[in-house]
This record gives sequence, C-alpha cells and structure tokens, in this order.
Amino acid sequence: MKFEDIKLTKQLLNALNEQGITDMTPIQEKAIPKVLAGDDVIGIAQTGTGKTLAYLIPILRDLKFSDSTHPRVLILVPTRELAVQVASEVEKLTGSMSTRTIAVYGGTNINTQKKAVYAGCDIIIGTPGRLYDIAMTGLLRLKEIKKVVIDECDEMLSLGFRPQIQRIFDLLPTKRQSLMFSATITDDVDELVETFFRKTERIVAAPSGTPLQKINQTAFTVTNFNTKYNLLKHLLTSNEDIEKTFIFVKSRVYADILFARIEEDYPEQYGVIHSNKSQNFRLRMVREFKDNKLRGIVATDLVSRGIDIENVSHVINFDLPDDKEQYMHRIGRTGRAEAEGNTISFVKEEDKKIFEEIQEFMNLVVPVSALPEEVEATTVLIPLEEVPDIHDAPTMLNPKHSIGDGEKDQASPYAERRNIRPIEKKLERKKQRKNKRKK
Repeated sequence: MKFEDIKLTKQLLNALNEQGITDMTPIQEKAIPKVLAGDDVIGIAQTGTGKTLAYLIPILRDLKFSDSTHPRVLILVPTRELAVQVASEVEKLTGSMSTRTIAVYGGTNINTQKKAVYAGCDIIIGTPGRLYDIAMTGLLRLKEIKKVVIDECDEMLSLGFRPQIQRIFDLLPTKRQSLMFSATITDDVDELVETFFRKTERIVAAPSGTPLQKINQTAFTVTNFNTKYNLLKHLLTSNEDIEKTFIFVKSRVYADILFARIEEDYPEQYGVIHSNKSQNFRLRMVREFKDNKLRGIVATDLVSRGIDIENVSHVINFDLPDDKEQYMHRIGRTGRAEAEGNTISFVKEEDKKIFEEIQEFMNLVVPVSALPEEVEATTVLIPLEEVPDIHDAPTMLNPKHSIGDGEKDQASPYAERRNIRPIEKKLERKKQRKNKRKK
C-alpha cells in the first residue's frame, strides 16, 4: 500500500516523496488507519520497520493550525538521542508547514528549554524526567493535549521512569487519544496500559522475538577480552564488508577500555557513546556516524533503541546482553527497512546459556564458529577479568579489640555501658552532679 492511497495533505506527501518514501511498511499499513479513526492503539513491530512514521503521519495530518502557546501533541521517549531523532523526523515532514516542535531532555540547560516552552509549541517531545520537571514549573500546561504517544515504553520503565510517567498522565485531560509503539510489550507495560488507556486496538506487525529476516547472524567462541579484541581487529582489517558498524559492550567501563584500544590501532575512525559522555558529545558522535565520517561506534545499550542510522552494515556484540529482548534491539540497528544486515556475536563460556535463550526466543539457530587460525587465543586477562585474591583485601580491625585476650564468649567491658537505656544514663548523670554538690 502506498501513502498516496490514503488522504494525506499535499505538504505531507511532498515531504515523503522528497525522502523517497512511497510505500508503507506493514506496521504503517495496519496502524495509520486505526490512528486516523481516533482509536487508542498499541503497535508492536520489530525495530527498523517504521514505527515512528506510523504515528507521526496521522498525527500531522490531523494537526490543524492554532495560535495557542500550549502543546496539543505529547511524545514521550526514553532517551535524549531518541528525542532528538523524533524531532528531526517531525522537522523533515513539516518543512512546508507551520508546525512548532520542541524537544526537551536532560543533560542540557533547563532554562533554555523553559524559554522555548514559554514561547509556545504544537508538539512537545521529551524524556519523562525533564518534561515533568518543566511541567512542575507551571510553564508547560498539558490540559490541551489531544494526542499522547509513548515510544519504547518498556525501555522507559526499565530506566525507572514509571513515577514520572504516572504523574504526567495525571496532568493530561481524560479526553485524549493514547498511542504506544514498541518492539516489545512486557507485563509492566500491559499494567500501564490497563491503568491509563481506554479500550485499545493492539496491532502486531511482527511478534516480539521474531528476528528480521534479512539479518545474517553468526557467532564465534572466545575466552576473554584480549582474545575478543584480537578477533575484532582481524574482522575489521580483513573483512571489507564491515563498512559501518555498531560495536556493543556491556558497560561504560568496557566501552572506554575498548575504545582506547581501537583508537590506538584505528586513529579517528571510531567513536564511543555511553551515559557518562556529555549530551553534545553523544550527538556529535551520532551525527559524524550518520555522515560517514566514522567507520563505527563503540556503545552501550544506550543506543540499542531508536537510533535510526541508514546503511549500518554490521552489529558486533563484543559482549552479549543479559536480556534476550535487548539482543533484538541491538541487531535491529542493522538490516533496517528493506536493507540487508549482519550481526556477529562473541560468545564466552559463561554466555552460552543466555545465547541459547536468545536463539530459542528467536526460534532460530545461529551458527557458532571457532576462532580463525589467524587470531591468537591469548590467556592474558585485563584487570577487570582477574579474580581478586582474598589475601590482597585490606584487613580492618577495631583498634580497641585485642585478638586472643579474655575467655571465650566473655562480654566486652563496654557491653554493660552500651545496654544502659537513655533515661537511666540521664538519671546516673543527675546523681553524679548531686554527689559533687554535696562534696
């Protein structure tokens, strides 16, 4: 089905044509008519299948001009990067329209965002924490909201935003259209839907756990960080098909360690993103990666969702995630839309159980290979991998405690004093003062 087959404004059709978007994806084909009909909708689809346009297109078609300074559309997202990306998508679609859009998120000056909100907008996009903070100042009024969208709700809940989401919904008018789009729906999400949504239309374009058909998945058995890095270096050097890649690790510390190694071997060819980096730095990394100025990004799961970058040839799981659904979000960075993608996972002995669960979740067997002959399987560990020696731990002794003195189970000389009740201590001090006066 094509976008021209539904009743869109000329401005929207032109904006889509300028981006080369003519055909609807399955989630768009199923969701857009329901959203246009005014239903509350929950859309479940694989990452990279066009969920953002599935809610933006009908929202923008129905959004009429207003001179009110208060927003009429609210879009909640889990991360700053996704807030910036959704705002960018709105700008692409509304280039010839008078729609005013603001994105608010943490990590930047809140006073600047307050001024923008005070000036007025039609659509506000934000992370729950920052949006609620601005709402509490009284500058942001949500009583004129007609449509609210929750994008990647399960990620928001896992990040601990449940209280802010609930408070934000308490500020919304009861008469509104509520939309939710995600790759996965958890029990926590269902509970939130039952609380704040009306009778909903649940649209499933691809069941959770179904892998994208055009992603080629392979894996290698490895033993430790240094062996992983030897394998990674071999792949980046020998495989010309790895043109643009995300390299996922399990933590910020490992991201910094790996990036330092890569930067030494491939100067200025790779970037790094994790939550300890400033917002401006993270946005610059994403921008340079999109513009092909970087060959790859070392990242934590911070960017495993929502970041839409075209032509990512590979996703390399340097570390496997602890959650099988998080694996799905990671591999969704490649093979987006109709493009083919590739995923390479490094599997240690302790990762085999979760890797089996991932394969069962996808209903797919991923071929696992041994290390190529050219790759050295080293036994040298990095400090984070070494098991601490209990004898190296500092010994803390109470300086008043003398080992070996006194009989077994003998009470401390201070025990009687410690067990005196406060009122008894007070009476004792009073008695001592009285005796002093007598003397």
